[in-house]
Amino acid sequence: MSDDDTFDQRLLKTAQTYARTYPSVLTRLRAAYEAGHPLVRQVAKAMDVALDRSEAERERRLRHEHGLSPQETRIVLHLVDGGTVQTCAATLQVAESTVRSHLKSIFLKTGVKRQAHLTTLLSGQAPPDGRPPSP
Repeated sequence: MSDDDTFDQRLLKTAQTYARTYPSVLTRLRAAYEAGHPLVRQVAKAMDVALDRSEAERERRLRHEHGLSPQETRIVLHLVDGGTVQTCAATLQVAESTVRSHLKSIFLKTGVKRQAHLTTLLSGQAPPDGRPPSP
C-alpha cells in the first residue's frame, strides 16, 4: 500500500466518522463546494479518489478470494451495502430471478447459505448465528 493509499484510507475513515457524529456537515460542505471554496473542492476530489480506491479494493478482494464474476461481485456489494434483491435487479436492469440465480452461485462459491451472511465477506465478523465466517 502506497503512502497515497494510506492517506486516502485515513481521510475516508475520518470523513465517515465525522459525518456520523455531525450529520449536518454534509449540507455545509455541499454549500461550500457549490460556492467554489478551493480547499473544500480539493478535499472533495481526494474523497472521490479514496472512495473509488476503496470500492475497487472491495471488488478485487471478492473476485480474488471467492472467484466471483464481475456481475456476482456487483450483486454482493449491492446487497452488503443494504440493497435488496428487488433494488439490485432494478439497478442492474435484470430480472429478480436473474439476481436470485446469481445468488445461488454466490452461495456455492462463498460457502454462505443466507443473504444475511454475505456481510461477512467484507467485514470478517461472525455471522448472526454465531458461527465463524466461511473460509
